[in-house]
Amino acid sequence: MLTRRSALALSAAATTLLTLSACGGDDGKAADRKPTRAASSAPADSGQPSAAASSAGPATPAELMPAYRIAYGVSSSPMCSHVAWDDPGCGKDLTAAGELAGAMTESVERDFPDGQYTDVEDSAGQVVKAVNTVRKLGCYGMGSTPPKTDSAKLRELCPSMSTIASLAWLDFETNVSDW
Repeated sequence: MLTRRSALALSAAATTLLTLSACGGDDGKAADRKPTRAASSAPADSGQPSAAASSAGPATPAELMPAYRIAYGVSSSPMCSHVAWDDPGCGKDLTAAGELAGAMTESVERDFPDGQYTDVEDSAGQVVKAVNTVRKLGCYGMGSTPPKTDSAKLRELCPSMSTIASLAWLDFETNVSDW
């Protein structure tokens, strides 16, 4: 018996196969083709990408992720455990990952109110929570005020907390790609 997730994956694979066969297969020019469902900018006040209107419905989180990565400047997992606790570059990476996860949560809640992507919402929430914890500590220059915690403690705490944020991000990416 097929689970819902398996059925969706099978349906997506069949659709892809039909699309490729209708296009004559992949002759090495896949990069030249336009995607069937493109992302466009949301209203100027939100700054978030959203799916273009489509007869198939709103874009799934997996379909939106590439546009969100570009919009929020997230190219890879935010790994900051290998740098100094006050490195502002890592703060920017973590902030971008948290903002992307928050935006994805809003998009999923808006476009799929029936709870179809609760795994994506939950894991995105964990990313936001972990990034906010790193921010509250004042790690990686993320706090709006200087950290209140002793810098010797932050040298130990910040890499650990950024590892938790990174692991939450990896879980989020896995949940997005599962759909």
